[in-house]
Amino acid sequence: MPKLMQTLAAGLAAAGLFWSARPAPPAMGEAEALAAARQVAADLTGRLRDLLSRELAAGGFAGAVRVCAETAQQTTQEFAARAGHSVRRVSMKYRNVQDAPDAYERKKLEALEQLHARGQLPGEIAEVVSEAGQAYLRYLKPITIAAMCLNCHGPRESLKPEIRQVLDDRYPGDRAVGYRTGDFRGAVSVRIALSPGRR
Repeated sequence: MPKLMQTLAAGLAAAGLFWSARPAPPAMGEAEALAAARQVAADLTGRLRDLLSRELAAGGFAGAVRVCAETAQQTTQEFAARAGHSVRRVSMKYRNVQDAPDAYERKKLEALEQLHARGQLPGEIAEVVSEAGQAYLRYLKPITIAAMCLNCHGPRESLKPEIRQVLDDRYPGDRAVGYRTGDFRGAVSVRIALSPGRR
């Protein structure tokens, strides 16, 4: 590798930006993967809740939109990079297109929505699936709407004018409004590759 490229790669790695230089996560069995998925989902949920609470306490309602739609994406990507696994938030009624579910997540979100309607929403769901010959643990931790979420996700007519303006300007195709406290919102989705023969 030319010296300039080596220097650039070293600088990026030191800054935490050269993800391809990071070692692959250790091989995991199903039990290890489930524990890791639970931990990263809980940590991410707690971190995002703290960020949003601080913004709302400061009266930054427009900033809360930014936290939910932008800072949350950055924070989620940072958690995924540290864990070495796929970690993201997904919803059928997404605001940011990066939160759109894949086919597996869509099916599970629909099932969770039905369970929630019956008052039977589980705290988590997890299963081992095979994708292109590789076994993965797929894990989803449901998210429901808390009272503070209504500042940005409540019925559109109840949103503050400045919130509506930010949403109209930045997310004209926004689907993430019209919620009430306790509604099913989506899930934290974690996907972890499993080692062959390890359970």
